[in-house]
Amino acid sequence: MTYLSICLPTRNRQSYCIETIRALAASDRDDFEVIVGDNSDDGSVLADFFANDFHDPRFRLIGPADRVLPMVGNWERLAGEVRGRWISVIGDDDYIDPKLVLMLKSYERLYPEVEAVGWSRMHFNWPDNRPEPALSVVPVTHETHVAIKSLLQDRLYRWTERSRRPSAGFGAYHGAVRKSLMERIKRKFGGRYFEHPNVDFESSCKVIHEARMLVFCQRPLSVLGAGAASNSAGARKRQSTVKHAKVFLKESEGTVDMNDPVFPFPLTGVGVSNCAVTASTTSWFCRTYGVDLTGFPENFAHAAMDECAATTEEAEYELRKGYFERGFEAWEGGRWRDCFKPAPFQGSRSVNEFSGVLKDYLYIREEAVPSETPFEFYRFGEHTILPIDVVASGARTFAR
Repeated sequence: MTYLSICLPTRNRQSYCIETIRALAASDRDDFEVIVGDNSDDGSVLADFFANDFHDPRFRLIGPADRVLPMVGNWERLAGEVRGRWISVIGDDDYIDPKLVLMLKSYERLYPEVEAVGWSRMHFNWPDNRPEPALSVVPVTHETHVAIKSLLQDRLYRWTERSRRPSAGFGAYHGAVRKSLMERIKRKFGGRYFEHPNVDFESSCKVIHEARMLVFCQRPLSVLGAGAASNSAGARKRQSTVKHAKVFLKESEGTVDMNDPVFPFPLTGVGVSNCAVTASTTSWFCRTYGVDLTGFPENFAHAAMDECAATTEEAEYELRKGYFERGFEAWEGGRWRDCFKPAPFQGSRSVNEFSGVLKDYLYIREEAVPSETPFEFYRFGEHTILPIDVVASGARTFAR
């Protein structure tokens, strides 16, 4: 029986994707499947790989359509192909442990109504994406928590944490969602599994709105990888951000407009950041589906201030500050502009210089990590945390 369907959308990053496929294929489990959705300009690379070099019945390749699909369209077609009881989506430069199935089965026994499972993630930059010192991250705890849905919705829709990005924790991306919930979402929201170009965050909005029970595992079960060609890598440099935004908008034509006239913090604006892109998705979802936004404007202003405070260079600070000032000036006739009062720039500073344990996370300088891929880093990180089978059994020690 196929218990877990792992969706692997990819576009023009075949070398990363092949590494990820090989990593997943190293598992000896037979209760999961991997569906690769190739949206590349040249479909022959992965097609030849599957035809000549890779033969595994757990894997299926869906080749390019007759035109380039927006990312949300590629996710959509994969979700329609799954056979498993649970669905998870990862990037082509990421990794997820197929032993996740053990946790899903354990949670279904303990919490029969569970429809969404989230977990902590490791973070890893591929060797080609280290332009400056950075830290790889391993969460080191393993407790399980049943989420309080009302608190999640306050954080997600109304940004009550007032931080740069709300801590959603659930959704199809690096999370697991029951197939039955995905079908319910499709029926209720626009006749699609996914609608918005910011597809991972949109999934969180819908899952947290609809799931009957959500369970979170502190033990990491996947790795968020970032290669040089990834969107997250592009966000680290201003020129790359602008280039990625233009390509993303062009390929997303015909979907929800990311330059939302009602929420005037455009993706193409100079100084745009992930904070604004995420907030735009929140605004779109809540307005479209009648979710209460009380408190969101004031809280978003504080989140924007937090985003400005996190900048390490004065030029970047000024760009972000100006971007948010223009947006608040235009938004609802300037109604919320007085809420945005960023502190002056605190001076350039170095980041990611120290490693060690802080608040249940192990931070490791990248040059000290003997890993070339997210899969290798996951295996390295597992030396510091409880094995999945032990966590799934309910045990609290390494002893067997």
